[in-house]
Amino acid sequence: MGDIMSERKKIPSDIVVMVLTEAGYRCAVPTCRTILAIDLHHMVEVSEGGPNEVGNLLALCPTCHALFHRGEIARESIYTWKSVLVSLNQAFDFVALDQLLFLSRPETANLKVSGDGVLQFSRLIAAGLAAFRLFMQNGPMLLYEVRLTDRGAKLVAAWSSGDRQAVARVLVGTEPIAAPNGGPPKPVGSSGVTEGPSVS
Repeated sequence: MGDIMSERKKIPSDIVVMVLTEAGYRCAVPTCRTILAIDLHHMVEVSEGGPNEVGNLLALCPTCHALFHRGEIARESIYTWKSVLVSLNQAFDFVALDQLLFLSRPETANLKVSGDGVLQFSRLIAAGLAAFRLFMQNGPMLLYEVRLTDRGAKLVAAWSSGDRQAVARVLVGTEPIAAPNGGPPKPVGSSGVTEGPSVS
């Protein structure tokens, strides 16, 4: 019987395209998201009988791929990132996923945009992951502040941490959502003017 490397089969090009499309042609690690070079990682290794199927493959940049194989990225994180990509891709497009990660960056804490800018975040706002409020009006000019809601921030934190249970709690709606202005937590499924509807 030959060694495992001689038994490895080339991944069919249609599978490669599906996996890359699922990740938006980027590394699936939410704190990386590089676009320069992408490997396909077998979540269940070929040596363990893992198949060349979309459900078993994840797009990783060479650096993150090497970090996984050196034991610096947990297998749990790999499964979490795959499940988040699969579930969020069903609800959002790639632009909305990038906007979700963009709004989580510290330098966007004071993001001010026009009304057209608010519309760019409409999918996240409608899902209750982002919110906006009027920041300034100077005659006909209006500026709005756009930010992640508590739920949006918790989703990004859970996604980035690679904690599947934390992601599930946020997506399923079992995480309490803090009310605007520091009030008591709102029950899951409730909505308010500033927060927008909650998605369960």
